[in-house]
Amino acid sequence: MRAQTVLRSRFIAVLAPLFLLASHGNAQPASLAVLAAHPLDQRALEVAPDWNHKFRVVSSTFENNGPIPASMVFNGQLGSNCTGGNQSPQLSWTRAGRGVRSYAVTLFDVTANFAHWGAYNIPPDTTELNAGAGDPANASLQQVYNDAFLLGYSGPCPPPDLVPNGSHFYVFTVYALDKMLDLTPSPDFPPYADGLYRAMIGHVIDQASITGIFRCADASSCQ
Repeated sequence: MRAQTVLRSRFIAVLAPLFLLASHGNAQPASLAVLAAHPLDQRALEVAPDWNHKFRVVSSTFENNGPIPASMVFNGQLGSNCTGGNQSPQLSWTRAGRGVRSYAVTLFDVTANFAHWGAYNIPPDTTELNAGAGDPANASLQQVYNDAFLLGYSGPCPPPDLVPNGSHFYVFTVYALDKMLDLTPSPDFPPYADGLYRAMIGHVIDQASITGIFRCADASSCQ
């Protein structure tokens, strides 16, 4: 898993700037800057200017820059041993404007440089995902394999000693795209998070993010 994560991290670090060059010019660079930064660089967590004052994503499950609830925490062994609900949060967003053909949603732990979730080809008239939509059994949502080699959503469960204060920042990003993505799975080459990021290059019309914070030291479910 470490090798796959490192390769994906290097890929994003090199290609993230291409999103900005090839996109339509009105996409917010905040989450792309986060993806391109070193995972322990706290400057990546600074709030970037809001470029269009329109596209927004919110959640009824947690508040932006607030703590992640137990319902979202991984259940089982990942970076630690966790006993959470492993349920993706409710997410809703405003319409991104003209030319949107689909939406994609990702979850990225910027502290550990780890992709936890990717969903794509969400219809352009959809502006919400219900809590639990990231269940791999949800046939109505096209999802990729994350860096844990699991299909769908895998909640926070990081190593408790990866950073001094134990705080991990989990960024949910909604991408408005100008096309539907072709990530046809096969038994030998199922789609992974890096494939999703690669497929979005040059097709990002707009994007919006919301961040949740998780600390193993404060959670009884992370050991």
